[in-house]
Amino acid sequence: MVSNKYVNSVIRFEPVSNRICILRIRGQFSNISLINVYAPTEMADEVDKDEFYDQLELVYDQIPNYDVKIILGDCNAKVGREEIYKPTIGMHSKHNVSNDNGTRLISFASAKAMVIKSTMFPRKDIYKGTWRSPDGHTVNQIDHIVIDDRHKSSIIDVRTFRGADCDSDHYLVGIKLRCKIKSYIRKANNIKERINVENLRIQTIRNKFQLEISNRFKDLIVDEKLDEGWDNMKTIMKETAIKVLGRVKKNKRKKWWNQECEDTIEKRRQFKVLAAQDSRWNEEYEKSRNDVKAAIKRARREHLESLVQNMETLIRAGESRKFYQEIRTVKKGYQPTVQILQDNSGNLITDTVQIKTMWRDYFYDLLNNPRPEALIRQEVEDNMEEVASPTFDEVKKAIMRLKNNKTPGIDDLPSELWKYSGRVVQLKLYELLKTIWKVERQPLEWNTGIISPIHKKGSWLYHEHPSKAGHKPF
Repeated sequence: MVSNKYVNSVIRFEPVSNRICILRIRGQFSNISLINVYAPTEMADEVDKDEFYDQLELVYDQIPNYDVKIILGDCNAKVGREEIYKPTIGMHSKHNVSNDNGTRLISFASAKAMVIKSTMFPRKDIYKGTWRSPDGHTVNQIDHIVIDDRHKSSIIDVRTFRGADCDSDHYLVGIKLRCKIKSYIRKANNIKERINVENLRIQTIRNKFQLEISNRFKDLIVDEKLDEGWDNMKTIMKETAIKVLGRVKKNKRKKWWNQECEDTIEKRRQFKVLAAQDSRWNEEYEKSRNDVKAAIKRARREHLESLVQNMETLIRAGESRKFYQEIRTVKKGYQPTVQILQDNSGNLITDTVQIKTMWRDYFYDLLNNPRPEALIRQEVEDNMEEVASPTFDEVKKAIMRLKNNKTPGIDDLPSELWKYSGRVVQLKLYELLKTIWKVERQPLEWNTGIISPIHKKGSWLYHEHPSKAGHKPF
């Protein structure tokens, strides 16, 4: 997990295998490459151990030399205090003798000019142990932090935090770094709330809206200043709609997490502390763990039942659109918003301007066919017959045929506002269209379109070649 403060500093994330992944972060003076590992256990086959360290070596060698390289995670290795390994491991390990995995880790660190910093800081043993065995007594230091010797002074402290409770047999290991991560000022996403056109279904509110908008439109002058005339129309329509109809407030979905889950987890945490001090509390601790699982399962089931009841209420009330929206939400679950892209080199792009540029180039290649080598000549007869301008009835008919519940364009005006605004507003819009027909020119804003990438297949991060088209334009 990466804090939102440093999301824009992420250069690359790559899950190499089910045991190794890479996170590369942009630092103030040099980039930081974090290699997270989960090594085979001490009892694993020698072949599996060899394959793991061969793959780790391959991944490590691909990282740029000038990066701060840190290997961290569950190494399943006991590192001792052997004098011969002192330059690599220091003298403050929890264990006296290294096991096979510990020897392999030390050999890898020595071969790559690295040091194991997790065994170099003098601390009490309770702040060194990272894993507690099922018997509740044995605590080993098997999670380690390894850094290249060139940047070893960048890590100024490593310790275990036993208070973090995530129902794991591992303790949280904290690292204090001297080097700084480069942070960017993220602009807040000012997402405008949509106009609540659902209120137009209420007759009294619709009549009030028509009266307000008609009073403001009747004195509006439409001439050949098309941009000014359209801006006035748009401003009046938006102001009146917000005043009378209001905006749609985003309803936060009810979460399944409840107070019972909080209480059972707090109870489990208390028994965990007691069990760590006295083994007689182990039975109560195991019982509290089962209680937490049962409470979470019960809370999720009750939450799903409430959603089903809400769907039944909607379908009985004739709200079929909201009913199917609820079904889609439950079916899809949580869908994270992806605001980053990946270039051809595998680096993550988080800069907003650069992302827009990449999407522009992608859709330019996707929507523009190459020019044919041989031009096709086709004779076309000139039609000099004059076409009459559209009538008001034709314009009104076209307005009323607009579909409801569609995303508005750059003007942020849904089609329902024009459909139910009344005759006065539609006449003014007709006058504007008639002037456009006459001068053969339209407002500049009408020349602007919005293309939104809709994900269909493939990776969310990488916009593939247009021939594969993982995203479709909308």
